[in-house]
Amino acid sequence: MEGEGGEGEDGGVVANRQIHRQSVQYCERFMEFIIDLLSQLPTRRFVRTVLDDRQLLIKSRMVPLHAHPAGRLYGQLVDLFRFYHGFEISDHTGSPLTDEDVASAHCDRLLQLQRLCFKHVEKLRELALSHCGAMEKRPVLTQHLSALDAAELHQLATSQLRLVDPEDPWAADPAFLLEVVVSAFEKRRSQRQAINEMPLYPNEDVLWDENVVPSIAYTGEGCLALPKLNLQFLTFHDYLLRNFNLFRLEATYEIRTDIADALQRMGPHRDRETGEVKFSGWARMATPVAPGALAVTEVRKPNVGEAKPAAVTCEVKIDLNNLRGPVRAEWDQIKQHDVLFLLAAEGPSHAGGQSGGDAGQQQHLAGGGHQQRGGVPEQNPAERYGLKYVRGAEVIEVRDGNNKLFNDFTGRIKPEEAALGPHGSERTYVLALDTAQYQLDVNRLVEEQGDDVYIGLNMLMRRKPKAGSSWG
Repeated sequence: MEGEGGEGEDGGVVANRQIHRQSVQYCERFMEFIIDLLSQLPTRRFVRTVLDDRQLLIKSRMVPLHAHPAGRLYGQLVDLFRFYHGFEISDHTGSPLTDEDVASAHCDRLLQLQRLCFKHVEKLRELALSHCGAMEKRPVLTQHLSALDAAELHQLATSQLRLVDPEDPWAADPAFLLEVVVSAFEKRRSQRQAINEMPLYPNEDVLWDENVVPSIAYTGEGCLALPKLNLQFLTFHDYLLRNFNLFRLEATYEIRTDIADALQRMGPHRDRETGEVKFSGWARMATPVAPGALAVTEVRKPNVGEAKPAAVTCEVKIDLNNLRGPVRAEWDQIKQHDVLFLLAAEGPSHAGGQSGGDAGQQQHLAGGGHQQRGGVPEQNPAERYGLKYVRGAEVIEVRDGNNKLFNDFTGRIKPEEAALGPHGSERTYVLALDTAQYQLDVNRLVEEQGDDVYIGLNMLMRRKPKAGSSWG
């Protein structure tokens, strides 16, 4: 990977728009090897210095494979490499670093950069006089450093900051030098901030990703973008974090199985005349949501120091008129703090609906990967039934056809009213949406000008009470 980057190619991995699978597997295994070295203290304290000297992290992110569709697993391994490369720990003593220690070391690096720029680089005089809170942002650093020409940027990165070896073939690329300097001085999110910004419930991107949630058909030939449970860990926090991530993914596999079963039983399809999504079957654990029956009713302002809303509430109205006996009784047992899942299923496309359905009879419902049968890759349940979005929510209130509370144990309804049971077949669920996921959806709606996720949700799914419905 070292010399090939200077030539603009990825070592023959991506050549003439052709992908060499063996070369891709080699890159994936190499990333896995580097991650293993960084995730253990005896090897980390020596290897990390060599990796910093060669700027391997920046090179691994700038090769063409990282942006190629065939390099999805490679990109996930690079993200795991970046996580352990910047792990908050002292490489020499092995003691964990607090947020204050990390912030202090970051400010010291910025001050050194400012002193150097003030003394030797006239074009960066404005950067040298800025405060740390402004210059630590990636767009600001990129804007100021872009004012340097190729020779000045080369001198800054190689001779003055000594971040890159002048003999490195990549040193001739100004884009590489700019990325090295920006990455060295930009502010990074702490592990605590990253965990707090994670969605509480799995979405469609994680549920059907075979690289992190492998199906039963996984043979172990390739590597996975998963943390490993070794005999040795960097810190106690590292041990807890790896177990936490693995537990979340185990729960995700169970949720994926339930969603696949509900999709098969409901049979969503798009009507050829009207274009509306209809359901040809029924499921014990899922029910359709009519268009316009879901509405986001409240979005509270973020708390101080946070970007996500403090709370997001929505109301979902369904009709249980087509359910009888114990199935309807099970839906009426939903109460506060239960977790439900909202799905947006558009049905199979007209071109691939028949073939997808035939393949689905042969594929295990829990399988999210593209298995091979007769040389043809099979569709996973999400592709076969046009599953577009999956969002989890926690029940706040349940109301009947007269808009009265039931299954409420907070004392707001009298015991004699609760004994009467719910009225009618209509039910209204007041749900608390995942605030972190809602903020991600809003950001994507604004940046990409996409569609509103919550308008197209047309299925409501519940799970057995004994099965954990969330990650944490």
